Amino acid sequence: MRRVPPLLVPAFAAAAGLPAAIAPGSTFAHASYLIGFTTVVVLGWVRLRALSGPVHTGYAFIVAALTVWVVGDVLYDVLDRLIGPLGDVSPSDVLWVSGYPLLAVGLIKLVRLRAPGKLREGMLDALAMATVMAWLCWQFLILPAAEHAKLSLPIVFGAFYPLGDVVLFAAAAILVLAPGSKRGPTRYLTAALTVTLIGDISISMLPALLPQLSRAVQADRLDGVLLVANSFFVAALVHPEAGRIAEPDGVREQRLHPARVVFLGIALVTLPMFAGLQTFDSLLARTSLLVSIAVLTALVLVRFVLVVREQEYTRSALAYQTQHDQLTGLANRPALQAGLELALLRSRTPVPVYGPVIFFVDLDGFKQINDRHGHAAGDFVLVEVAARLRAGLRAGDVAARLGGDEFVVLSGEVDGPAEAHAIAERLRGLLTGPVRRGEETYAVGVSIGVAAAGELDQPDADALLAAADAGMYAEKTRHRQAETLAPAIP
Repeated sequence: MRRVPPLLVPAFAAAAGLPAAIAPGSTFAHASYLIGFTTVVVLGWVRLRALSGPVHTGYAFIVAALTVWVVGDVLYDVLDRLIGPLGDVSPSDVLWVSGYPLLAVGLIKLVRLRAPGKLREGMLDALAMATVMAWLCWQFLILPAAEHAKLSLPIVFGAFYPLGDVVLFAAAAILVLAPGSKRGPTRYLTAALTVTLIGDISISMLPALLPQLSRAVQADRLDGVLLVANSFFVAALVHPEAGRIAEPDGVREQRLHPARVVFLGIALVTLPMFAGLQTFDSLLARTSLLVSIAVLTALVLVRFVLVVREQEYTRSALAYQTQHDQLTGLANRPALQAGLELALLRSRTPVPVYGPVIFFVDLDGFKQINDRHGHAAGDFVLVEVAARLRAGLRAGDVAARLGGDEFVVLSGEVDGPAEAHAIAERLRGLLTGPVRRGEETYAVGVSIGVAAAGELDQPDADALLAAADAGMYAEKTRHRQAETLAPAIP
């Protein structure tokens, strides 16, 4: 289809709904409204057919909600002509009410695509604000109409419409509070929900503000407002970036918008403020207030617990990162230094001890693996070596990666040179086996330097590491000399 400018859709809807504001109840105004609404819905379905991808289902629910509403309008007119005045409740009310959950489902599906797994906080905040909105609708719209009347269909459907507005309010809050871009089609969806809520609340409040006008004339006067609101949904659909509404917004997702704090603060203050300023005479009104406060408190507590747990997880993750090598998961240099200093402190007893012992491990042939097979292969070898070290540790030993292909094993309790030699040979046997990656095999050798605190005159962490490092380089030199002389041996 030929591209329709998004702003043209609400502009057309405003023109079609203008007669309803000027001459409410007239045949021309109603016909203009129905033609405009039907045209907008048809445009939505045509655009939906050209839209593919994961957002298709979410937009389909939105267009289905608009379709249900326009079908309800047409059905009302048909029944009114066939059987006369329909009274306070008609089959069209079922269609009109069912459009609210359809619309909410469509919006939530779009938001879930945009922020998979990140809706929990936004939904809790939206539910907290929706709880207050639901209580306000109950206290000032539903309860005054139902408190002194018997339960009937008009009373039930009269309650459904404000509750439908609460559903839309919750959907709007989730749309605004959830992570993701707030530009492009999101602005049209937000405008649609805002204007819809204004129109619905105005329809509910007009009888009290303009009692001299009939309810039909009051509702007809706002038909244009609701038509413009519905057109914003279709404007979002015809927007050039409609299919990109599911894309995240990068760094902006992590920011807490000040409006979020303001709205939550208003939600938390509203119920206690009404409880202190207004007298609730009926048991039903007092019960509804207490239940709403309990629900709001529960939502706030859940939100608080989630925030605390997230902070604990973040602190734990940061603490782990400061103590461990990012690639292999072994201890890093600061963690090894701290562990070695603690082991040296424990070894300072009246009875001389041989340990702690440092085993300094450097890989032979690692540079050739990186040069021939790439850094991905080198990283794979490092991770495999770390896994072998971890599997071969004794209880109380610590394995660390200092950087590059240098590893260190700290053994706190070693009885003597013989046991240290045995540990070194066991490590050599663990690490010198070939490393297999798919169909490729990498040959890895090791050079190991050993240094024990009991063999140093003034043992400290730096001296132990330096001695083990020197021993490793001495062994590596012997390996290179052996490789140089090997071809000359007959």
